[in-house]
Amino acid sequence: MINQEKIQELVGKCQKDDMEAFALLVSEFQPMIYRVAFRLLCDEDEAKDMVQETFVKIWLGLNSYNGGSRFSTWIYKIACNTCYDRLRSIRHAPLDNETDYVGSMDIPSAENIEISFSNRQLKELIMQYTNDLSAQQRLVFMLRDVEELDMAEVQVITGLSPEKIKNTLYLARKNIRNTMNKIDPDL
Repeated sequence: MINQEKIQELVGKCQKDDMEAFALLVSEFQPMIYRVAFRLLCDEDEAKDMVQETFVKIWLGLNSYNGGSRFSTWIYKIACNTCYDRLRSIRHAPLDNETDYVGSMDIPSAENIEISFSNRQLKELIMQYTNDLSAQQRLVFMLRDVEELDMAEVQVITGLSPEKIKNTLYLARKNIRNTMNKIDPDL
């Protein structure tokens, strides 16, 4: 993982059309952008396309990056907006392919296999139920609870106020919990 100082140095080189520096940024941030795209679109091919489109937008917009926020936050915003544009263009078609998504998540191992299996099942269910959320709820839930970004970064990425983020996150969690309780009240 490249530190912030090195990232800023690479960004400066990229702003002077240094393709090698951009290649380093791509290799550093490609997994992050893919995770975001896949979690929002729930389709492997669409996510790959959005990664490419995001990097094109990053390259074309690098001169507008002024260092006012972390570079990763700036990239998250571009990736999320690119995915939102794609979701709008496909008119919120039903999202499927949950199994690929769930299989790609890192699940912490536990010493007790039974607990680990139970946690994995619960995580799979939660991620499956995010497909029923609105795009905004899914984005806020993914950024805060899955990517574990702080409130300030989520605010920059989404453009939402802290109150709106908290409310949206509350509703997302409530909707997931309600869906889970309908299926199995013991969850």
